Amino acid sequence: MSAASAPGSSANLGPGYDVLALALDLRCRVTVIESAEWSVRSGGAPADPGGASLARRAAESAAPGVGPLAVAVESEIPIARGLGSSAALIVATIAAVRALAGGSTDPGDLLGIAAGVEGHPDNVAAALFGGLVAVGPGGGVRSLGVHPSLRVLVAVPDATLPTERARLATAGPVETAVAARTAARLAFLIEGFRTGDPAALASAAGDELHEERRAHLSPITGRLIGAARDAGALHACWSGVGPSALALVTEATMEQVGAALAGALEGGYVLSPDLDREGLVVG
Repeated sequence: MSAASAPGSSANLGPGYDVLALALDLRCRVTVIESAEWSVRSGGAPADPGGASLARRAAESAAPGVGPLAVAVESEIPIARGLGSSAALIVATIAAVRALAGGSTDPGDLLGIAAGVEGHPDNVAAALFGGLVAVGPGGGVRSLGVHPSLRVLVAVPDATLPTERARLATAGPVETAVAARTAARLAFLIEGFRTGDPAALASAAGDELHEERRAHLSPITGRLIGAARDAGALHACWSGVGPSALALVTEATMEQVGAALAGALEGGYVLSPDLDREGLVVG
């Protein structure tokens, strides 16, 4: 038997589409054991077909020819809400299977495998390395600074938004002016994370690359972002593909922004997770 856990994450963070992700202290733990037949259980019950299929694909990608295995999943991460639940499941499953098979569980060795299963690298990079990460065009990962004054709030609506549907909304060309404004916002966002400077974070507000094009899919997300900003959030954005919204706050503004988010929700809840700095944990 072997086990591993990985954190959830919020990707994109506004202008960092498919580049940035922030690991959050919401964990998915996976235990694997050799078995007479394949099975995937979540919270003690049979996993839903999508989750079971994803876990098995991750397991088979980790060590071709492995199995059959019994896979047990315990997760604190809301599913299909833009909080990296699939990436955490993939990373934890791959690491647990590699440990069982005697293979390397070094995060750098697992990145390509996990990204191949997930289809994009930002969430899996955060799940592997923790903290705030940026993924380069060649797949390299850089850890970025987060100022100690910054806190995170996440408003999680009852509604779900499948990743596949959200990604369809971003298909098609992008105007050069939009790309230039996105690059400027991203530069200010990274500096704002590093320094906690409100002016830098204010200059990162808004996103035309993916948030604007997805707005019709989840109007509640836009309302949550507006409520957070009006209440004093330093930055507010879609969490991944949504429908959750993430707000950066300080200790002084956390209560009032949290109340504003709760008031804007039409069913759902507000989380205040710490930043996860561990990433993947094996054992």
